[in-house]
Amino acid sequence: MNRSIGRDEEDIMNRWVVISVVLLMGLPGCMVSKSKYEASVADMESAKAELEKSRMHQEALEEQIRNLKGLNEKVSTDLETMTTEVQRIKEGRKNEHTLLETRERELDQEKEQLTSKLRVVVDQYQKVKAQNKALKETVLRYQKELKDTRESSIGSAAGVMKPSEKPDMSKSEPASPVTSGATASPKPPAPKIVSSPTLPKIGGDLVNINKAPVSDLVLALGLTREVAEEVVANRPYRLRGELVAKNVIPKTTFDEIKDRITASP
Repeated sequence: MNRSIGRDEEDIMNRWVVISVVLLMGLPGCMVSKSKYEASVADMESAKAELEKSRMHQEALEEQIRNLKGLNEKVSTDLETMTTEVQRIKEGRKNEHTLLETRERELDQEKEQLTSKLRVVVDQYQKVKAQNKALKETVLRYQKELKDTRESSIGSAAGVMKPSEKPDMSKSEPASPVTSGATASPKPPAPKIVSSPTLPKIGGDLVNINKAPVSDLVLALGLTREVAEEVVANRPYRLRGELVAKNVIPKTTFDEIKDRITASP
């Protein structure tokens, strides 16, 4: 369309030039010199050249505009594609962030559970350690008491034994006849044999539930450390049956230990 407009303008210009020349030549009394005619023709050619140059420049601009339009369409398409990709990446990151937060909360919960279990295990370990220490101290104490009792029993047994009597050499007994003429030595009396006393039994006494320590309650009665601590915590007891009345131990346990305990003040 632009090319047709340029050609129409060129035709109109040519027509005006021809009309101008004819008018100048046809006017009565007017004479056009050859030089003016040639100058007019030269101007016309120059105008045509300028017009052609403008037309070519316009076509180049139109070509650039078309190229820019195509480039603009391509850029718009690429921009839409990139926008879609960016949106997809944002949604993916959002989903990943949500999953990470959920996993982090789950790990925190697992950590809290493991920490609670660890505290329980540590408490149980400390209790068992304390029980073992108490049992060890009690065993050592009983071993020492047993050793002392054994040593005292052995000392008492040694004190009971009497030294053997020495023979009285001043009193001479009638000598038995000896064929060789030698005198026979007197026969010493046989020593007395004293049996060693029986060692006292350990743990034969009743356990006083108002005074016995936790370790004695554990070893002598076979109670757990927790139950023994409950027994100590609920003192004093006027009767043995108050262990059941105060819900310290069950009836079955009381029936097993009632013959080995006392509630003396």
